Amino acid sequence: MDKELIGLIVKSKKGRDIGKYYIIERVIDPFHVALIDGQKFDFKRQKRKNRKHLCIITKAEEEIIQGIMNQEERCLKNIIRRLALEAKEV
Repeated sequence: MDKELIGLIVKSKKGRDIGKYYIIERVIDPFHVALIDGQKFDFKRQKRKNRKHLCIITKAEEEIIQGIMNQEERCLKNIIRRLALEAKEV
């Protein structure tokens, strides 16, 4: 079940980052996930957030999900582009 969460594009509902978009990088425990945005938060430093404070928007493309699982640095550009596109749509 937790593997299915990796690669989901989410929007923050609570906290000082309200309205910001992230991609789930990994599940920490049943209540928390590690998020990345490709800029401030990447594979070296993730944002820890309670799952109930997130709104699931959609799933990222398979190419991005594979990049996240392999922790490819070149994938970060695609993540930044994808999150910017998602933010414009809303």
